[in-house]
Amino acid sequence: MAAPGLLSHSGGLIWHAKAWRRHATLWADFCLRIERFLIDWIHALPQQRNEEGRLSGIILLGPSGGWCLPKAGFLKHFQSVVMVDSDPSAKTIFYRRHQVRLHPEQDWIWIPSSFEQALPALLARYPRHAVLFCNVLGQLRYQDSLPLERIEFELNQIKFLLSGRHWASFHDRISGEARHAQSAEFEFSSPSVVQTAMLAKRVASQGEWLDHLTENVLPPQADRRLLHWPISLTRLHWVEAGWVS
Repeated sequence: MAAPGLLSHSGGLIWHAKAWRRHATLWADFCLRIERFLIDWIHALPQQRNEEGRLSGIILLGPSGGWCLPKAGFLKHFQSVVMVDSDPSAKTIFYRRHQVRLHPEQDWIWIPSSFEQALPALLARYPRHAVLFCNVLGQLRYQDSLPLERIEFELNQIKFLLSGRHWASFHDRISGEARHAQSAEFEFSSPSVVQTAMLAKRVASQGEWLDHLTENVLPPQADRRLLHWPISLTRLHWVEAGWVS
């Protein structure tokens, strides 16, 4: 995946300027729902903690500036936090927003790379770390020069790469015009693959929706929920959030 430049609309300074304006207003409800999702995931993780009460560690893939991650409470559960992002402007923003330097008792590692390049080695190096994809997988269709069929295939392989690992992801499923929204959040009655056509029919009666190719990222048995994210006043993303424990 190509690294977003400093002026990219999917990362870089333009993206961070938009996120700074919207995260506490237009995105506030979505961020709260992501926080609740992450808290539920924490409770589902094994409770083997060190003397300070922390889990071994977590690998954050594509955290950007941490705009959608809760600033308090979530990361304190981990002794080691490894962050992977290719955006050259993301580290400074993330560290400031999450006050990383005020927590020297934790291990913080930032890796300036795409997750595709870094993840295999990180899984071997940190066998006990949980893994979280931070709204990055649905962006691959924009940032990669591969054919869409190849991108979808690679996305479908992630669950096999992470077999046996505790991991979670929140990622774009479909996006379209904001005026077609009908619901803020819903869960399916039983774990199953949520088909894109079914999702589009559930959340809107009309309008065209862009498929982000993430239908089969999560395995069928994964706990999941669907959240709406008004990324702008005119554009809405439906985000799937789920975990495998």
